[in-house]
Amino acid sequence: MEKDLVEISKDVLKHISEIDNIVDNYFEPIKDITDTAQDIFTPIKIVHSLYTFNKKRKFKSFLKSYAKSLDEGGINTPEKTIHMYSYLENERNFNFVNDTIDSSLNSKSIYCSMILGYFAGRVLSHTINITLKELLIVSALKDLNDYELSYFTKIYSIADLSKVVNIYDYKKEITNTYLFEITISKLIQLRVVEEAPILASGKPKGSFISSEIAEDIYFMIKDMNIEKELLNYEL
Repeated sequence: MEKDLVEISKDVLKHISEIDNIVDNYFEPIKDITDTAQDIFTPIKIVHSLYTFNKKRKFKSFLKSYAKSLDEGGINTPEKTIHMYSYLENERNFNFVNDTIDSSLNSKSIYCSMILGYFAGRVLSHTINITLKELLIVSALKDLNDYELSYFTKIYSIADLSKVVNIYDYKKEITNTYLFEITISKLIQLRVVEEAPILASGKPKGSFISSEIAEDIYFMIKDMNIEKELLNYEL
């Protein structure tokens, strides 16, 4: 199985220009079944069409980012291929790559699907040791929606991360502090950022401490050149 995954990864890189057609054809047999059904199944066909369209968008986003990351990791050398085979013989590593693909298809965000693809390619091409940090990155990206990811990107693009961050210190740059505040609460729940210390005056609103997990996600956003898109997501 590990050899299959390595070869599939190399094929994705080789045929990246054809990804859209490959994914469309993959979903076509399911579409044919509903297209030939009786009129009574029309509502099902509509729902299935929307579901399939969404899955295809996420799958395409994942594969393109996956290929970009694999290309940056230079996976086509014989030495790298042998190293990846050995890496995937470890069941934990093999399951992680597969679970990342599954999380991408079931994520709440197209952008998160893209980042998960980039992350999976980076993990595989650099044979990164899987720790709790990697698991938390995948779990968080599966659960964040596009707005939350956009707010996260905005915060990280303007905040001084060397100290406790309070979004109310950035009112000039942030228009709706409440939405940013609930995004921070979710990031804390997902263990992407750390909760700020409780002060004598009580628990500070809209505050957090940055973490390696959050910074890894933000640097992937920058490396993928999607930071500007996310900053302008609501415009």
